[in-house]
Amino acid sequence: MTSYTPADWSDFALAQVGASAALLGLVFVGISINLRQFVDSRLLVNRALEAIVMLASVLVTSTAVLIPNQSRVALGIELMVLGAITVAAVLQLQSGMNADVVPRGERGPTRAAAALRRVLSVGSAVIVFVAGAFLLAQVGGGLYWWPPAVATAYLAALFDAWVLLVEILR
Repeated sequence: MTSYTPADWSDFALAQVGASAALLGLVFVGISINLRQFVDSRLLVNRALEAIVMLASVLVTSTAVLIPNQSRVALGIELMVLGAITVAAVLQLQSGMNADVVPRGERGPTRAAAALRRVLSVGSAVIVFVAGAFLLAQVGGGLYWWPPAVATAYLAALFDAWVLLVEILR
């Protein structure tokens, strides 16, 4: 497998399409189970949407890699655009998580939890952008940056899902 030939990554992409789709389904089921606990909280609704965005980013980037006969240049541009869109979406969803913006009566995340959440979510999207840029320029390892982005997105989504399914019931 070469880092600059998208067709060589089809098996990995296919596995990620299946995994991310299955996890998206589980997150939707989990959200529906605890919906009453967080539907009135913008912070928790944004957290749920962030988990969905992170898993959807894996699904969409994997689907992009699977497009038949797609050029390296096209995929590089697609990954850069998807990475940038994901960064913007995550930053918007996380905009209200600072302690001074938390509505009265709601518990906000600790600084450490907020920092970890930001690093994982934004970091994953930035790594997707880097993978696209390196693929486009044929330097720095190209698509070998994509698996760490996928793993980081899964961690971010699982962290969010844990909070939504377990921590809000405490």
